[in-house]
Amino acid sequence: MGMRMKRGARRRAALAVRNGICALLAHWSLLARWALLAHWSLAALCVFPGPALAERPEALAGAFRAAEGSREWRFPRDHGSHEDYRLEWWYYTGLLTAEDGGRIGFQVTFFRRAVLPGPVWRASAWAPRSLFAAQAALSLLGEGRFMREGLAARGSLGMAGAATDRQEVWLGAWRAEALPGDPHGVRLHVPGREFALDLELRAEREPVLHGVDGLDRKGEARGNASWYYSLTRLAAKGRVIVDGKARAVRGMAWMDHEFGTTQLAAENAGWDWMGLRLSDGSDLMLYRLRRKDGAPSPHSAGTWVDPNGRSVAFTLAPGSGNRLTPLRWWQSPATGARYPIAWRIELPELDVELTVEPLLEAQELAPTPGIPFAYWEGAVSVKGRRGRRAVRGEGYLELTGYGGSLDPVLR
Repeated sequence: MGMRMKRGARRRAALAVRNGICALLAHWSLLARWALLAHWSLAALCVFPGPALAERPEALAGAFRAAEGSREWRFPRDHGSHEDYRLEWWYYTGLLTAEDGGRIGFQVTFFRRAVLPGPVWRASAWAPRSLFAAQAALSLLGEGRFMREGLAARGSLGMAGAATDRQEVWLGAWRAEALPGDPHGVRLHVPGREFALDLELRAEREPVLHGVDGLDRKGEARGNASWYYSLTRLAAKGRVIVDGKARAVRGMAWMDHEFGTTQLAAENAGWDWMGLRLSDGSDLMLYRLRRKDGAPSPHSAGTWVDPNGRSVAFTLAPGSGNRLTPLRWWQSPATGARYPIAWRIELPELDVELTVEPLLEAQELAPTPGIPFAYWEGAVSVKGRRGRRAVRGEGYLELTGYGGSLDPVLR
């Protein structure tokens, strides 16, 4: 009996120590919490992983579902969170026109990274199943001004989270939530410190599935893929607040949603991505996965959407004849990173030639809480031809892996 009582006391003492560690972590900075948890460090004590998972982070990745096979897409459910996958993000960009004629680009992204798969027994209410980060940026194009902010929090105690049956993700007061009566519509509410966004986005086109029925491969290894779709045309209206002044705005937006577990292959350093809307009603998504030696990955690809909403997948693999070529570079005075901000797109299979130019050169997002690397994300203009017909357009360009390693957030 005495031995059992001593063992019980030791267990209670150990639990108290673990709870104490969790309480200390709760008072550390959001960035420190994200980094510690993302590296499976002390905060893992709060959720009690098994020994094999605690000792080998790669085993932890293997405990989540891999993006493979096929799936039955169901909306609006699939706009929600997919907690059996480790990585997920909801990404919104657009170009807006204010009542005074000013042009404004915006980006809002919510990231989710799971700590452990499945429900876990928790020693503390602070212990999360997932970690969340969010970033928002405004490009005031007429003023040559770029503004950005970021947040991070654990998915516990209501600090951050995402619904699993609809489009709803939040981090503090930042929210993306479904619009009533619109299976694909969303309201964005971002009350930042220097600027604020309050927008309604309503879909004018059904979701576009990328890759093969939404399975978008990014490497040869099992799980080097994501489930990926876009809403390429969202009518946007609402208001933007800058320097205490509210402006009514209207425009067009784009939404990407991806989820998977080990999306980026080890040999890849980053990607160059574009989401473009053309004046003839066509849309174009394409990306070049970039190896660490600078060569393009054979898994580089894209999707063409015709004016009727029909989509065609294509490859940008070397030798395919389809090419994405950088034309001009910009070097950040803040981080020293060099970014290819102007591009030529050649898609002979589709008889398309386009040139992409930034609407503002300085659109770099420096590291923010939860996102420890810099990257370039900004509004662009497009001009060129489709067949014999001249086209113009606009969209967003994303350049990653130039301003720091994507490890461990996106591996």
